[in-house]
Amino acid sequence: MEQGWVKDIFDWVQANPNWTGIIIFLFAFGESILLVGIILPGAAFLLALGTMVGLGVLDLTSTWIWASVGAFLGDGISFWIGHKYKRSLLKMWPMYKFPDLISKGEAFFSKYGGVSVFIGRFVGPVRPIIPAIGGMMGMNVRLYVLISLVASILWSPFYLLPGILFGTAMDKMAAIAGKLAVLILVLAALMWLVYWLISMVYLLLVPRAYRWLSALLAWTQRHPVLGKVTSGLVDPRQPEKGSLAMLAFLVMLFLGLSIWLMADHAGTVAWNQKSDLFFYSFHNPWTEMPMKWLLYLGHDLTLLVVTVLVAAWLSFRRLHMVMNHWLFVSFSGYVFSVLIVRLVAGEWLLFGSAHVFWFASLAAFWAVIVASAYPIKWRSWPYVVAGLLVSLHSFAVLYFFQLSLGVVLLSQVSGGFWALVVGIAFRTRSRKQFLGFPLKTIFLLTLLLISVVSWLLFPQHSVVNKPEWVVSQPRTTTTGWANDGEQKLDVVIHGDETVLVDALQASGWQQQEIRSWGNLYQALVTDSGDQEEMPVFASLHRGELESMMFTQNSDGGLLVFHLWAQNENQWQGYLSMNQAKESLYWFDYWGFESQLEDKSVLRTVFKPPQFIVDETDDEAWLIRQKRK
Repeated sequence: MEQGWVKDIFDWVQANPNWTGIIIFLFAFGESILLVGIILPGAAFLLALGTMVGLGVLDLTSTWIWASVGAFLGDGISFWIGHKYKRSLLKMWPMYKFPDLISKGEAFFSKYGGVSVFIGRFVGPVRPIIPAIGGMMGMNVRLYVLISLVASILWSPFYLLPGILFGTAMDKMAAIAGKLAVLILVLAALMWLVYWLISMVYLLLVPRAYRWLSALLAWTQRHPVLGKVTSGLVDPRQPEKGSLAMLAFLVMLFLGLSIWLMADHAGTVAWNQKSDLFFYSFHNPWTEMPMKWLLYLGHDLTLLVVTVLVAAWLSFRRLHMVMNHWLFVSFSGYVFSVLIVRLVAGEWLLFGSAHVFWFASLAAFWAVIVASAYPIKWRSWPYVVAGLLVSLHSFAVLYFFQLSLGVVLLSQVSGGFWALVVGIAFRTRSRKQFLGFPLKTIFLLTLLLISVVSWLLFPQHSVVNKPEWVVSQPRTTTTGWANDGEQKLDVVIHGDETVLVDALQASGWQQQEIRSWGNLYQALVTDSGDQEEMPVFASLHRGELESMMFTQNSDGGLLVFHLWAQNENQWQGYLSMNQAKESLYWFDYWGFESQLEDKSVLRTVFKPPQFIVDETDDEAWLIRQKRK
């Protein structure tokens, strides 16, 4: 796998199989315990485990056993609790905090009886509660043990299989584009994390939202002076403009103070630098193309068109109140974003792709107005979709170094908060439900399609401005071909490009076109066994492909000479042996076999008197073009 932090994780897992098994057991056990499973993302964890199985890092049999045993014992503890305390369990903390979940569990068990223990193991929302409900309602112990044992054994592979297939595909893909494969794994993990986090927050907040708003309304009536800040939000009899204006000032004050504190805080600076190194490690032509599309999801042109089209539809339906709030959120979100970039970078970015606050506030308010069209149990989904879109765009903003990690997180949280504040003011004045399908379609299709238009019209807004302190770090190795480790740049050449190319071609070396996605296409269309048409995939140094690459057939293999331009008339590179390989069952390509320490083949290329070769340096061969 990829060198660096990902490889460290995989190496630790492979070197500590016993500890890994215990961790799997504890997680499966914990997510099966009564109510604890609401917090722990069991499905996401098993998907991750399955991915590692597919990648060959974990053994399927041991993973299956550890997860099944943990699930069986966790369910058993929950059943015992219900069996021991019966109906009095419902009055204990924290059970009485989840009346809706308890009622759903009882209804589920009443409908399916003992079979509900088996079904519930595969259904996320009721899994943490069904064993306890079964014990509470007097289910036969022997019958429970039998059903739970079978369910636990089958549950693990059921959830592991998608991850195994995904991991297998990534393992094959890694042979072609290692960093792209790892990037997809990271994005998949991010999406699962966002889904779990938003679902959890929604589950915890919604049952309490009415009580909190009622308490806030009562507080505003008891404190007429301070209450003016919030009275317009929760009291429909009060004008909302004053409250929104005061809250906007407080939000901006909070943002300015936070950015000022982060600028000089040593911990935040170190955190941002680690983030820069993390994203710098992914930079290469394989990953830039998909990341550009994610970046343009939140481009200003994309958000402007989304704002106009949604407002036009709302106006057409004569929904003027929601339209006014929608336009207010969009305009204020844009202003906040411009001010944030001004405070961070010291310049006015009036049009670009780094306005995370705007995207976060717009997406969150869209979720507020669309969620009411769903049944109660599905109302978290618009928030999940909005959170995923904003998170993916934010990931791309960090990838292109347009904002620091601290500023991105601050923009996400404050943007979402601002949209929810305006949403509360709107919902206080209008309980009308909207047709969710038109709003969903306009919003999502516009984001997906106009982002491509924005990319085509403004490609300069995705130019990578790598931090100077990262780029300037000395590095004499490549980041590796595919996933085969780092290759040392052990050939240094001083000479004109034309002279180098002529010398190599005169000795039988063929110059290859440097490309990434084009090589993939070539691998797809190459007939099996046609070695002359098989592509050679490039290496990377500082996130850049080779400047030149030459190949020469050698005893059934292929010699490849990789060169990067350093300064004027100076080159660094290495020599490798490649072998014919196949990946994903139909890709035929020249795969990296080994770096060659014996570079004697270059003596026939760089011969005196035109070149001077110095082999005495332990670090690298030094080749100089003799000047006239």
